[in-house]
Amino acid sequence: MTKKIAAKKKLDINRITALVRDIKEREQAKKQLEDEIKAAQDEIKQAMTDNHLDELLADVFTIRYVPVSSDRFDQKTFKADNPKLFEMYLKNSESMRFTIT
Repeated sequence: MTKKIAAKKKLDINRITALVRDIKEREQAKKQLEDEIKAAQDEIKQAMTDNHLDELLADVFTIRYVPVSSDRFDQKTFKADNPKLFEMYLKNSESMRFTIT
């Protein structure tokens, strides 16, 4: 049985370059927005901490800053204590990675 392969589309390097430049600009803008959001969140958290508040009502918003506890599996310790058992449950996975440098 033969497999038909579709004809490859011509590579437009100028279009690719323009797309990469657009991606990089948007990533930079995203990073700047994320930094601004984090700074605003940190300011609110500090105000709540300074005033010993775990909940705050501001206009139509309820802001909470509370500790959260959870139990997680300690994979590193389990692997060290039970290397053969750990190996038995490893599952190989494959994915595609896209990077621009």
